[in-house]
Amino acid sequence: DLPHRSPSKTEQENALAQLFAACWRDEAVKARFMRDPKAVLKDDGLEVPDGMDAKVVEIADDCVHITLPAAPGGSPALSDDEQSNAAGGCSSLRAGSGGTLELPVPAGLHNG
Repeated sequence: DLPHRSPSKTEQENALAQLFAACWRDEAVKARFMRDPKAVLKDDGLEVPDGMDAKVVEIADDCVHITLPAAPGGSPALSDDEQSNAAGGCSSLRAGSGGTLELPVPAGLHNG
């Protein structure tokens, strides 16, 4: 038996592109992917690690999706200075491709 090998980034991107195309062609595939993304990803060789959830959000022209990053250092509480820097760290929002918002991460608040 050969050891299990994780797919490369290119292989993952190709598998996702094929999955997206299948969703666009077949409403049943899309419905299953929306309902149970971990199972569909696993079927396509893209396993989500145990203990991690997966959610699929369909992009629409009339809706902007904002992803709230985890608190720095895993702590939900920020000091007054951190809150002030976070609040003042972004002067504008701009829409990125695909209906997502691209926001600069304030200095000192990078997670990781």
